[in-house]
Amino acid sequence: MKELPQNKFFEGFYIWFNKDKKEEYYATPLYMHNTNFNMDNDNRTLKIYMKKEKFDGLKYPAVINFPYVESFGMMLLQFLNADFSTFDKAYKTFFYAYGFELLKEYVPYKELETTYSSEKKMLQAMKMTYENSYGELLEIQHNFKKCVDQIYNLHGEEELKDCSANSKFIANIITHKSDIYRYSNKIEVFLDNYAQKDHNYSGETYESLAQKLEDNKISIKKHHIYTSEKLSNILFLILEEIVQAENLPIKECQSCGKYFIPTSRQDEIYCEFPDEKGKTCKEKGASLTYKKNLESIPALLEYRRSYQKKIMIVSRNKENKQLKKDFDKWKKEAQARIKLFKQGKLEEEKLYNWMMENK
Repeated sequence: MKELPQNKFFEGFYIWFNKDKKEEYYATPLYMHNTNFNMDNDNRTLKIYMKKEKFDGLKYPAVINFPYVESFGMMLLQFLNADFSTFDKAYKTFFYAYGFELLKEYVPYKELETTYSSEKKMLQAMKMTYENSYGELLEIQHNFKKCVDQIYNLHGEEELKDCSANSKFIANIITHKSDIYRYSNKIEVFLDNYAQKDHNYSGETYESLAQKLEDNKISIKKHHIYTSEKLSNILFLILEEIVQAENLPIKECQSCGKYFIPTSRQDEIYCEFPDEKGKTCKEKGASLTYKKNLESIPALLEYRRSYQKKIMIVSRNKENKQLKKDFDKWKKEAQARIKLFKQGKLEEEKLYNWMMENK
């Protein structure tokens, strides 16, 4: 069994989980092609994101004690939602964040080089790795989608709908209901212990560290670290962790169709993945639902009718300044009452009566 890297390393993929914080952490070398990261020094984590960057050709090393952080289950969700139809789309939807270390068997050379002299050569190696693994990527994605759909009843399956996702997951693997049973081995685990955490708090004295723990200013918990040389096995591990967690179902967004895990309420139907304009389905869905609800309220319907009628009269009588003044006064008063209604400070009946009396 290989040893857990203690310092910077240029090969391998390691992942671990914090279910209390609903986060997952991973450490792997990345090329940072069109990407960058934000550093959180307090929590000793990195958050990667897409951004057009100048080519430097470097393979950035990873550090176990300063990992990338994502919400719990995100790597699996990103893979399920990834578009592998072209290299550019595959990179933008998945590989930018997780690299190519889990596709080592498909790398065209002995290994991806530590430094590339040109962006063209680096992309050529990446694209060849993608092309060599393309068929396997689609098969793995298909198998995981099939399994997730089954155990979370995403396509209206009535069979075993009252069973837990964990029970169905275990039964799925043992009975070979889907093909992901093949991905359940070849995973190594490093058992965490407190001795491995001393490098994180080397500047602390016994007294200061004990007091910070007592005051809940910091939290030190043990988290086993997992590694594998295969992408499919890491994804299997993540799904296994998700089904064992309480109140974290995988759902399908009713707007864009992407897989997601609700962040606040289990009955959420829209995901929080942003579109090209930065808007999420959750934001767009909430706005649409709110607008539809408002459109069905008689008092607001009456406001719109009166508004259209009054503004038309004003536009036809532009010389009548008093008419415009009266309209502005009515609009201001009406909108003030609507604001109170939306805040729950004015009953709908009272708002409706005012609208009817001031048509």
